Amino acid sequence: MSEDLKFLIDVVKSASLLINDELEVKAKDDKGDLVTNFDYEIENYIIERIKGKYPDFSIISEEYNSKNELTENCFTIDPIDGTINFANGIPLWGIQVACIRNFKTCASVIYLPKLNELYYADENGAFMNDKPILVNQTGVDKGIYTIEGPGKFVLHDKMISTNRNYRIFWCSAVSFAWIASGKICATNITSDKMWDYVPGQYLVEKAGGCIYNNKKIHIAANSKEFLNLLKENSIFFEKE
Repeated sequence: MSEDLKFLIDVVKSASLLINDELEVKAKDDKGDLVTNFDYEIENYIIERIKGKYPDFSIISEEYNSKNELTENCFTIDPIDGTINFANGIPLWGIQVACIRNFKTCASVIYLPKLNELYYADENGAFMNDKPILVNQTGVDKGIYTIEGPGKFVLHDKMISTNRNYRIFWCSAVSFAWIASGKICATNITSDKMWDYVPGQYLVEKAGGCIYNNKKIHIAANSKEFLNLLKENSIFFEKE
């Protein structure tokens, strides 16, 4: 296990201990999005830990550094992915962090505390609770996939003739983690926020899966066939 990954695991697990019963929920915007006191507390804690060990790295994070852009060496932080689920007592939420060196992701962690599932990856592979994980081999006609964000219902309508088994978790961390561990097959996420997809896509890659990115869609799948099916049916896909 790399030193970067050891650091991320320790930081994320320690950050999760900040959560207690003193939950405060506020509207983040006028579109129904929410933010909690723990989004801020966890992110601030992780940022301070990173600054202490990696002073020369920049940080891209949801609450405090959302305008920052990718640099050669940086971290991405999503303190609570699936905040609306979290705020409503639904266990599908997680903390996800990634380390990027020389413009390439080298370590990532996704922690789903309520499910007791700790996912992590580096050059040695992908793991869940210290056990190696791999994507499954289910075909495009039977596998479960998730779709999140604008255009999801258009994508679903296009996919019906091939596969009706879609889910919406409202949490990209869960989708990516469950692809990597073989529970589901693929996800199509429409987001331009690096903290939403960088940790999870790296996890899926190291578990033997495939990924695709452009400015508006970020896909991960157990196979090229499943990936291409989602890509070509997305309203945001531009033929290359």
